[in-house]
Amino acid sequence: MQWCRTMKDDISDPDKKSINETGEKRLQDQEDEKLFTLFELEGEDYGVPVDLMVEIVRNVSTFNIPGAPDHVVGATDLRSEVVPIIDLKKILEIGKTEGELKDVLLVRIGDEKLALPVDKLKDIVSSTEDKLIDPSSITNLQDKMLKWIIRLEDGRTVRVLDINEIVDDKIGKVDLKRK
Repeated sequence: MQWCRTMKDDISDPDKKSINETGEKRLQDQEDEKLFTLFELEGEDYGVPVDLMVEIVRNVSTFNIPGAPDHVVGATDLRSEVVPIIDLKKILEIGKTEGELKDVLLVRIGDEKLALPVDKLKDIVSSTEDKLIDPSSITNLQDKMLKWIIRLEDGRTVRVLDINEIVDDKIGKVDLKRK
């Protein structure tokens, strides 16, 4: 079984810190190490590559978009930029995002920003490429929405979402700019 460490594991030993107080990754011997932001949706652990992250936004105010597709919860105005809020639960067919949006991941796909509400932010984990499991090696399911599966040392399994594929296949371009 392949295991990956959480950043909490690294930070407990000051000599092994791989992320400093500002979240910047120090250069290490393993150039193929990847970082993932972990979050929870409907009690299950998911992740996205840190390099797609713009920021984490808390307590997001939203407004409705009449006629928007089902997977668009609405939009938010972040520093004078209107950003669509995408319902990952709806896209993954595990529920629907409702109520107050407390934790939202802001990601950048190409030149577009998307807000992704999550139930709970969890952690940042690191993994080397050789420890990332291809989902198709576990099942015959060719789920394009999953990029990798990570097995953590504490036994948790994390599904790393392929946000680029989700945008290309499920969302498409969400254009909220005024004409």
